[in-house]
Amino acid sequence: MQLMPTMGAVVTLRDTPGQHVGRVIQLAKDSTSTVKVSWPQARSRQWHSIEDLEGALQPGHHVIHVPDGLTQSSLGLGVVISQREVAGYRQYLLDFQEADSRRWIPWQHLKLVPDVLESLAVSRFEQKYELAPERLRLRILAWALKLWNENTGSLAQFDINPLPHQIQLVHHLLQHSYNINWLIADDVGLGKTIELGLLLAALRQRGRAKRVLLITPAGLTGQWKDAMKGKFGIDDFRIYGRDFEINDDPREWKMYDAVIASMDRLKHESHRDLIMQADPWDLIVVDEAHRLTRQENGNKYHYSQRYQLLRILRRKTDSLVLLTATPHQGRDDSFRGLLELLHPERRSEINTLDANPEILSEMVFRNNKANVTDMEGNFLFHGTTVRQIEVDTSPALIAFDLALQKYIRLGYAAGNADGTYIGRAIGFVMTVYRKLAASSVTAIHQALIRRHGRLLKALEEQASIRKAWEALKIQDEDDSIDERFVGEIEEQLAAQAPAKAFFHGELDTLEELIIQAQSLLQADPKLEAFLNGIVTQVSQYGEQEKLLVFTEYRSTQACLRDSLEARFGRGCCALIHGGMDVDERKAAINCFEEDIDVRFLVSTEAGGEGINLHERCHVMVNFDLPWNPMRLVQRIGRLYRYGQTKRVVVFNMHQTDTADEQVLDILYSRLDKVAEDMATVQADEYNERMKDDVIGDLAELLDVGSILQEAAHSNIDRTRENIDEALAAAARSAKLQKDLFQYASSYDPDEVKNELSLTGNHTKALVKGCADLLGIEIIEQSHRGEVWHLRLPEEILDDIGITRSRWAMSFDRAIAARRKEFLYASLDNWLMTYLLDFACQHEPRGVLAITPGIGDQAVLASVARWQTPAGERARQELALFGVTGKRAILNPEWASQWLLEPQARQDAETAINATPDPSRAIVALETAEHRIEQLLRHRSHARMIPDQPQWVAAGWLLKPSIKSTHQ
Repeated sequence: MQLMPTMGAVVTLRDTPGQHVGRVIQLAKDSTSTVKVSWPQARSRQWHSIEDLEGALQPGHHVIHVPDGLTQSSLGLGVVISQREVAGYRQYLLDFQEADSRRWIPWQHLKLVPDVLESLAVSRFEQKYELAPERLRLRILAWALKLWNENTGSLAQFDINPLPHQIQLVHHLLQHSYNINWLIADDVGLGKTIELGLLLAALRQRGRAKRVLLITPAGLTGQWKDAMKGKFGIDDFRIYGRDFEINDDPREWKMYDAVIASMDRLKHESHRDLIMQADPWDLIVVDEAHRLTRQENGNKYHYSQRYQLLRILRRKTDSLVLLTATPHQGRDDSFRGLLELLHPERRSEINTLDANPEILSEMVFRNNKANVTDMEGNFLFHGTTVRQIEVDTSPALIAFDLALQKYIRLGYAAGNADGTYIGRAIGFVMTVYRKLAASSVTAIHQALIRRHGRLLKALEEQASIRKAWEALKIQDEDDSIDERFVGEIEEQLAAQAPAKAFFHGELDTLEELIIQAQSLLQADPKLEAFLNGIVTQVSQYGEQEKLLVFTEYRSTQACLRDSLEARFGRGCCALIHGGMDVDERKAAINCFEEDIDVRFLVSTEAGGEGINLHERCHVMVNFDLPWNPMRLVQRIGRLYRYGQTKRVVVFNMHQTDTADEQVLDILYSRLDKVAEDMATVQADEYNERMKDDVIGDLAELLDVGSILQEAAHSNIDRTRENIDEALAAAARSAKLQKDLFQYASSYDPDEVKNELSLTGNHTKALVKGCADLLGIEIIEQSHRGEVWHLRLPEEILDDIGITRSRWAMSFDRAIAARRKEFLYASLDNWLMTYLLDFACQHEPRGVLAITPGIGDQAVLASVARWQTPAGERARQELALFGVTGKRAILNPEWASQWLLEPQARQDAETAINATPDPSRAIVALETAEHRIEQLLRHRSHARMIPDQPQWVAAGWLLKPSIKSTHQ
């Protein structure tokens, strides 16, 4: 028994195949296997038994697959390639271009639809369909939005607003290669996390990132998991060693497709052997990739364990992405090692990098703060105002500092003399006390009191102490320690130091120091300078001015909160610290931004990364200066970022008469001077934006830990020399990086200038146009037009399978993030998916139309496609051509605006009169075909070869006499 054919199936009679070709126009209402067929040649309509019919499709025909039953999905639009007969069933091989697949389908499930090129060639426009111009616009608009999102990931449901340089980076990587093997080396603060999230979103849209392994430094695993979930809604990442373990059965890896793992955990043999038994990964990503070091010694290489891990894992993936702001670090051998991980097949070229540095354009992508812009082309970063606040000291403070330094030297000496874990603990505690003293009198006073109380204890569980300090020793391999919270962890561990005296007479020394510190609390000059100087000065901007304050330690944070609330009232201050979970930190940020009574946010380093406060605040105070300058750069990045409408003002507080504060003052003043010198591009031309780039480079390259450790035992002149030497080395490394990276790929707005310019207004235009055609009521618009309240008709509710008819859709990410009940108008929410499918479908019509408003004689839209040498889909993008005569412009300037404007219903008689002579239509068609051939050829290379384009729509200007607006 034959299958029942679908409406629109193309048939012929079995007895006289090919003599007459008709279409099925009606199915019998009863159970009989009969259909009515329209025979155009005979100008007749007749009923036939399906046993008397067979398919009559020909190669090149365009058809729609009609599924068998409501539970099946259509395969979409296909092109007939060939036919076959199997056991009395005629089947057609179809190329489903959008799905990138070929299937044999019985003729009964195929419906012939108009082919754009053939219809245009014979001028078969939809003159009698009054909605044809609007359907044409929506069809092209939907395709443009879908493919732009596929190539950039930027229109998905994210809790971020992607910037042009981030979108273009993803666009570039996906355009220039199928397998993604790149080093992303953007400056600190330019959003490598966002770039990776966009890349993952785009790859997932293509079905190419199901299995992803993200390797990070120890302590950042949780931060990456939070970022992927919070910013991109990618919530399937699991942390190896925390969320799950793999024991003896490697088949358990099949349960985890998105894995985050510490590089220092995986580098150990037991874990490395386990990960190598997992199935191959679609993509492996390594954060802070500069930690993968390889040293060359003549013809021999020394591989670090981390590097060796990646050499082995490279066999498990075709795509590897390395992330680091400092890939070179002044070491050619390590840098070449990173490139070799990406492209082991190009080892000989990489080894001669000096002779052919241009190969970096195919391996490295680097953006600088000085060059990136917003959507309107304005520079994002305009510099900062940094003011050094020198705090007056008192004789009592100087005396206390001298006494404390003596205590610290005695402690260091005792630690050096003890080779056990206790010796390491003593040295650690002394270093922490120096940092606490530089932070605040309160912080060191409380630390000394805790130490004094611990010595007074008669009994102590030494085993637990040893366990704590052994944990400190391996903290760089412990996933549970987040690097943002090191200061707070140091403060806690110092309080748990062994109860045994570090040296003879320590208890008496502590008692004297505590008395001295207690007296200083009554008139703390640093705290007074903050309250009476900075806070008062900031208040002059206005009572609603917000102030962000950073400190490294919880005790200083508590002191600042108490002091601010004593002066400005309880509740004036919000806090962020490492003891808060993600939701608590978000609540504190919202309180600071939204509550007019909360004027201050006091944060430890827990707020130094991952939070953005630029919308409501532009003034920052660093109550203490971190020993690691990179932390200061990261702090400033909370305010100094895209969207900041005011100049960022930073106050750095320090007391230069104390020993360690003096060292920090030298360090930061020298750093600023070297950065300023390097930012002078010519003899008298100083680039402030470049200075910010240079400071970030130097801070990342600068090794100051050992200098500050040695400063406790050196005079100030020797310390100054050490700082100058370290800065000179960092400056040389930064210069090497700059010279080399001029060959890397970077932000180039011209790269996407020939693409359609799409904005949030285009998403609104699609929703509005589809709503009008589908009967969706826009009840009201709120939030300055960024939230639309919709009522869906019964037909759509039935189609989607929901009962609730009223929904609010937000076109603003920030609003949608705050109001979870709002649908964000991303292309991956269920309602937008429905509207896109409606707009893109071949029916109801909108494929060929006479349309007003276009700036050329004709508009033709095609999906240009490329494939890998293995025949897999590599890339697709919308190519819209404005055609006048024999000239075709790719994505002409008028197109973006035309896609925004609803098209009026057409008058059939007017449209018929405007229909072009077939000869003119053929010229337009041939011109567009020639132009897309050029595009396909121009964008092709050895790893991305042209595929057959798919023409999706064409329109002809309603008034052909109007001259093109494109010159």
